[in-house]
Amino acid sequence: MIFFKKLFFLLFVFSVSFGVAAKTQIQVEYGKFKYDNYELSYSCAGSGAPNVFLEPPSGISAEMAFAKIFLQIAKTNKVCFYERLGFRDSDDPPEGLNQTVKEYSSELGQLIKLKSNSKKLVLVGYSFGGFVVRYYAAKHPNRVDSILLIDAAHENWIQSMKASMSQSDWSKMQSILDWFQDNLGHNVWDSQFEVANANLPEDLEIRIVSRGLPHETIRQAGVSEDGIRIYNELHDKYQAEQLKLTQKATQVIANKSSHLIVDSEPHVIMEQLSVLLN
Repeated sequence: MIFFKKLFFLLFVFSVSFGVAAKTQIQVEYGKFKYDNYELSYSCAGSGAPNVFLEPPSGISAEMAFAKIFLQIAKTNKVCFYERLGFRDSDDPPEGLNQTVKEYSSELGQLIKLKSNSKKLVLVGYSFGGFVVRYYAAKHPNRVDSILLIDAAHENWIQSMKASMSQSDWSKMQSILDWFQDNLGHNVWDSQFEVANANLPEDLEIRIVSRGLPHETIRQAGVSEDGIRIYNELHDKYQAEQLKLTQKATQVIANKSSHLIVDSEPHVIMEQLSVLLN
């Protein structure tokens, strides 16, 4: 268990926090909202339309995931995120929790209901967060103006890994999925099928930013070199597949980045987001 906790920090850890807000004259609003029988913390900053809502990867706080761009966005637009159960000041996951994109989309919707002040929204989904924003946009097409996907998961990627990897390598990948489920109530597997059935409007503009360098941190889980190759080749294949999500999807490669694009090339993210905001 300790091994996997260390692994996820290696996969996702960022070094910048919102402590810099004090130096930038941008006021950050911190608060909590209630959803079902638990409380989730949120942060908002800035003003201006369209409002931007951020959805992070699995296994990392939204604050850490978006630290390099949150205040940049707030210079021109209102921007918000919330923390999932188990992160920052949100409640701990209750025993037996089983959350998929359907639940996460509802949590996002509650935050949007409480804090948005623009008719149209721009949603940013990072890794697993891409599932969440796609699901929300499919269910609320009149609210979402556009989507930015940052090295976002595709619904066929993990299934294809299972079919292509050796039994030994897949068992290690399965252990990672099990860790998310057991410790955070975070059900990645079932989420794939939910988002696969959530069709987006054909005229929805989507910007896709994909990593240009292979992601090799899974080597620390004991995945073989062949397994790492399969992992990355399928990743690249399904990043390109996201161009089929709508008729207005375009892809940009962050050539100097592995999975942590926001941390290593925040300017690439901001360039693509600026296109959507303008």
